[in-house]
Amino acid sequence: ELRVLLVGWRGAGKSSAGNLLLGCHAFESGRPTEVSVRHQALVAGRRLTVVDTPGWDWFSVQRTPSNIRREIKLGAGLLHPGPHALLLVIPVVSSLTPKKRQALKSHLEMFGEEACQHTLVLFSCGDWLYGTSIEDHIQRDGGELLKLMQHCWNCYHVLDCTKANKDRSQVTELLRKIVEMVAENGQKPFLPVKLNQELDEEETSGRCILQ
Repeated sequence: ELRVLLVGWRGAGKSSAGNLLLGCHAFESGRPTEVSVRHQALVAGRRLTVVDTPGWDWFSVQRTPSNIRREIKLGAGLLHPGPHALLLVIPVVSSLTPKKRQALKSHLEMFGEEACQHTLVLFSCGDWLYGTSIEDHIQRDGGELLKLMQHCWNCYHVLDCTKANKDRSQVTELLRKIVEMVAENGQKPFLPVKLNQELDEEETSGRCILQ
C-alpha cells in the first residue's frame, strides 16, 4: 500500500494529478478544492490511497487562511497512520521566484522540519515542455527551481495529463520513485508528532470527506 498527500498552490493541478494517478475521475477538477478528499484504487498491482487538499497561497503562508491550513493538516490525518509521501504539485509553466519558493518551503514546514525528506516535486502540465527535458527546464529557470530541488532531496517527476489514457508508464514510474523514497526513509510513514497532537485536539466532524 502507498498513501500520498497532494499539496501545493491553488490552481496547480492537484485534482487532475490525483485523477491521473488513480486512473479515474475521482476528484473534481476545474474548481477550487474546499475540503480534503480521499480516494483509493488498485494501481499497478498496489493499493494507492490519495488525498487531495485545498490549495495554499502562492506568495505567503500567512496569506493562506487558517481554516485552509487546518484543512490541509486534517487531510494528512485521513492517511492513517500517515502519508508515505507528500506530492508537491507545481505547474511546469509557472516561473518560480525567490518569494514563491520561500512560500512553498514555509507551507511544507507545516508538516515539520523533516517534511522535505518525504516530499516529491510533481510537475503538472508536462505537455507544456514541448519536448524539453525537465532537467533542462530546471536548469533554465534561473536557480530557484534548483534550490527547491535541493531542498526536496532532488525527488521530482513530470505528469502529462494529455496522455492520461495512452501512457500509464508515467504513473508506474512515479510510483517507483515514491517506493524508492519510502525505502530511503526506512519504510516508515510520515506524520510528525506535533501534527498528531494537533489532529487529536481538532474537532474533525464534518470537515473532511471520506470516500
